[in-house]
Amino acid sequence: MAKKNSKKMNKKSEKSQKTNKIVKMVVIIVVALCVVAGGITTIVSTIKKKNTERTVRIAFYGLSEEYVEILKERIPVEDKIILKMDVLSEGAMDLAAVKEKYDMLFTWKGEVTDALEASSESIPAKILDCLPSSLRNKKCVPILLDHCELDYSKDVVAKIGKDIPTSYPGFLNYLNQAKQYVFSPFFCNGAEEKILTAFVGATVQAIGGEGAYNLLIDELRKGTPFETLLDVNLGVPNFTLRTVLDSLKTWPGEGYTHPAWYNGRGNDLVYFAQDKQIGVFFTYLHDHRNIQYDIISQYDSFVLPPASSTIKFGIIAPAISGMLITDNSNAKRYLAEFFTSEAQEILSDKTRLAPVHARAQAYDRQADDVRFWAASCPAGAIPDIYNAAFQRNPDGNKKFADEIRNYIK
Repeated sequence: MAKKNSKKMNKKSEKSQKTNKIVKMVVIIVVALCVVAGGITTIVSTIKKKNTERTVRIAFYGLSEEYVEILKERIPVEDKIILKMDVLSEGAMDLAAVKEKYDMLFTWKGEVTDALEASSESIPAKILDCLPSSLRNKKCVPILLDHCELDYSKDVVAKIGKDIPTSYPGFLNYLNQAKQYVFSPFFCNGAEEKILTAFVGATVQAIGGEGAYNLLIDELRKGTPFETLLDVNLGVPNFTLRTVLDSLKTWPGEGYTHPAWYNGRGNDLVYFAQDKQIGVFFTYLHDHRNIQYDIISQYDSFVLPPASSTIKFGIIAPAISGMLITDNSNAKRYLAEFFTSEAQEILSDKTRLAPVHARAQAYDRQADDVRFWAASCPAGAIPDIYNAAFQRNPDGNKKFADEIRNYIK
C-alpha cells in the first residue's frame, strides 16, 4: 500500500510540476507580449507625436508689425517643418482658442500671459540659465525689454550741481530746484493714454513698491469702479491711488510741470525739449528712439526711483515675451533660437530695445542700462499698466486715463 501511495504522490508531483511549467510559460509569453505591445505603443506614440510636431503653430499678439517681422526672422524655415504663423488682432482675445490652436505665443508680458501661465509648458532650463535671476520666469520668458524712463536735462542737472536723483523724494526735490531754470521741470505727453497710465503706475510703484503696484493691477483687472478704486488701500498705511493723484494735482501749482501736462502730446514734448524748457520728461524707450538725436542727446535716461531702499522695487519695463502653449519639441527648439548671445545682439540692434541675455551686446548704452536696472532690481522688469491690466481691453485703459485727467485737472 505504501508503494502504491508513493507512486500516486510522485505522479501528482510530476503533474503539478508540468502545470507550473505551463503556467510559467504562459506568464512569460503574456509578459513578453505586453512588453512587445508596450514597445509598439511607444513607437507608434513617438511616431505620432513626431508627425504631429512637424506642424508648429505660432501666434503673435499685441506687437507692432515691425516687431513681428523681426521675431519671424529668427524662426528658421525647414523642409521637414510646417510653420503656421498668425498675427492676432489687438483687443479681445479668446484664450481657449489660443490654447487649442497654437504651440507658441509671442506677446508683451502682462494680463494675457498671466492668464495662460497655469496651462502653459515650462520654459527649458537652458534658456533661463542665460538670463539674470530677476528676469527668470518658468512660464513666460522675456526676449526684449522696453522701458518707461525719465530723461533728465544734462544742462539742468549741471546747473543744480547734483547727480541724477536716486530716490523719489530726491526726484521731487530736483523738480523744485529745476523750476529756477526751466518753464516745465517735468513733462510727459499725457494725452497719450498708455503714457499717462504708465506714469501713474510707475509713481505708485516708486512710492509703494511692487506690492502696491500689483494690488492696483488686481483692482483694475477686476474692473473696480474709479471712485471705489481711489480709496483702496495699496498695502502701505494711508497709501491709495487718491493720495498719488492728489499729489500730482498739486504739481502745476508748485511749478513742477506745465499746467495742462496731462493733455500734452509728443510734438509738445519735442518742442519744449528743443527749446530747453524741460528739466525731465517721462516716456517709453521706444518713443525715445524717435526723438531726433540733437535733442535726445541732451538728456540722460534713468528710472523713476523708489521712495526707499527698503521696499521691493522693480522697473516698469514692458517685455516682449515668449510662451510655450504645448510641449511641441520643435517649438522649444525655435524658442531657444532667441536666446543665444548672437541672436540677442541682433534683436537688440534691430528693435533698439534692451536684450535680456546676460552677456549679449546691447544696441547702445541706454539699452544696456535697462538690462542692468532690470537685473539689479529685486522685482525685475514689471509690465506697464496697459499690458498688465488692459491688454485685451484697450478701451478700459482709455477710460482709466480719462478718469485720471478729470481728477487731476
